[in-house]
Amino acid sequence: MKEVDCSMAAAIPVLHFDTSDFPESQRFEVWRAGITTHQVTRSDPPNAPFDALVDAWTLGEMVMTHSRFGAARMVRTAEMAQQDGRDWILVLLLKSGTMDFAIDGGKKQQTMRQGEVAVFDTICDFASDGSAMDSITCAISRRAFAQITSGPSPHHGLILEGAWGRLVADYLLSLVRQLPDMDLDDMSNLTDAFVGLLMAGLRATQSAGDAPLGKTIATARQRVESYIDQNLTSGELTSEQICDKLGLSPSSLYRAFAHAGGITAYVRKRRLEVIHALLSTTAEGLSIGEIARQYGFVSAAHFSRAFRKQFGFSPRVARRATILVPPAADADEVAIFRHWEEQLR
Repeated sequence: MKEVDCSMAAAIPVLHFDTSDFPESQRFEVWRAGITTHQVTRSDPPNAPFDALVDAWTLGEMVMTHSRFGAARMVRTAEMAQQDGRDWILVLLLKSGTMDFAIDGGKKQQTMRQGEVAVFDTICDFASDGSAMDSITCAISRRAFAQITSGPSPHHGLILEGAWGRLVADYLLSLVRQLPDMDLDDMSNLTDAFVGLLMAGLRATQSAGDAPLGKTIATARQRVESYIDQNLTSGELTSEQICDKLGLSPSSLYRAFAHAGGITAYVRKRRLEVIHALLSTTAEGLSIGEIARQYGFVSAAHFSRAFRKQFGFSPRVARRATILVPPAADADEVAIFRHWEEQLR
């Protein structure tokens, strides 16, 4: 655990945790020791390599974290919520990786994919099984969130889609990038600004909510979404090919994706969301054009127009917004990792 010594006295404090400071055999356990909100177990074999890198900023009623860690399972029960008193609304942006999660005692199951944003409530049950992931999490005290709800959030497990989901994702990416240059006087304004943005997004999502899908169509939609994400770089993602691969009728596919403007629009949206997430990282040194071609955009002009239409800015702007990780300082005890969590209690 490392605490960054900020150059300005009024700078927002940063806590930096890196498992590379510990022997490989201890890395998962050291990381798990700092997770006080969930029961955490490994998804990979116990002897497989594990690494975690976490940066956290305490902003009064809100905590921002940028986390990169290996595959893991996380569980939070209603009993745990009663015992530990953690009372937060969590907003999660998945920059890379996937996460299958279940809520309401396992009755509702969903998959969160690269580039998506979801909202969770720590007083509600939650169980997830995730791949190695790079994520940004904003934990908001219910005191700041009380304008929306004083009890369990009706938005627990909601994946924010459409323009509002992209706006929240862009805000989180930009905020983490700008935090090293902010100071303590900015904290309350940052919290108010994000809560206001999130409230607007949730209201818009609620008012424009889709009609519930029947169980058969919902299951088909989940199967197709999973298949699409596994084949985003493939050229075989037409409606005919998807129906043939998954044994679906064209009418079932149409009903499952009518909310998204059709299957072609959904595939394009997911490709652009993944490209956006890749451009917000180093993307392994690939150029914008190379990334676009990998995901089926042959024409640079067509890709640029589609990207700008979906996100409101050019791919070059997204590439310039690469998140910088603050430098590490002197090592400290693992207990410091829990300090920032306690700020919201």
